[in-house]
Amino acid sequence: MRFLLFFSLLLISRLEPAGAQELTPRELFFSAPGSPVKVTRKAETKPVTQIGVKPNVGTTPVNRAKSDAAQPAPERAGGAAVVLASASAPAALGLRYSILLSRENRDYREVDTESVFRSGDRLKIQVEANAGAYLYVVARGSSGNWSVLFPTSEVENGSNLVAPFRPYLVPATGRFYFDDQAGEEKLFLVLARRPEANLEDIIYKINTPAEAVPPGTKPPAKEMQLAQLIRPIDDQLVGRVRSSLVARDLVFEKVDETKPLTPERRETAAYVINKNPAPDAKLVVDLKLQHR
Repeated sequence: MRFLLFFSLLLISRLEPAGAQELTPRELFFSAPGSPVKVTRKAETKPVTQIGVKPNVGTTPVNRAKSDAAQPAPERAGGAAVVLASASAPAALGLRYSILLSRENRDYREVDTESVFRSGDRLKIQVEANAGAYLYVVARGSSGNWSVLFPTSEVENGSNLVAPFRPYLVPATGRFYFDDQAGEEKLFLVLARRPEANLEDIIYKINTPAEAVPPGTKPPAKEMQLAQLIRPIDDQLVGRVRSSLVARDLVFEKVDETKPLTPERRETAAYVINKNPAPDAKLVVDLKLQHR
């Protein structure tokens, strides 16, 4: 009986359809509608072995050049085309983030998100969503409280509804600067399809819940509180936002120049994806900037 069960499982595995492999987080990110990069990954083809049937020997080989030519060429946008297995499933909510480093007054460049920085380094965080969603970025200060870095009145009049596939810099003006004192800067990033009530109530004067806005109507503009009136965000609130997410829905991928997105586009960044297509899906990122 055990032998028959093993034999059946082996046969099923051999007969698996081609292209069943899962998409990577980066591929999921760019599978969303409106992506500037069109993904068209070729499915792997595996020979199917039938029990009791001898392989055909001496048969006419398949004209691969002709069959390949019949396949539509991948659509290109912005000079980039990456390959993808399937985009039929609902798009997953995704966030791309990278650390931009300027050292010794040189131009900013992307570096590993787990880099250890040194005195005099200047940093910015670049974030990008693959869908219209609400973005929040807070940083933990030496007092133990968190301060709001995004939204900011300097970007879209304080709106935190970010456009898909548009890079945003945090901080919008200025930069992180490391002095001679070693330490660790902690950032907490939240991307949500709906406004995050715990944070909205602190950041904005008037918070109209998304579900209270009639369908087809534009929600009223939100006005940020004055900086000195924004109540401090403590660890308890951050923990509450973090714990509201089911961890198994998140997938994560780090990429660097050894894994180019396309031959023309190399990057050093991280991708976080929430595979849950629910309308209230969100994702959170804990980012630490080490300074020695």
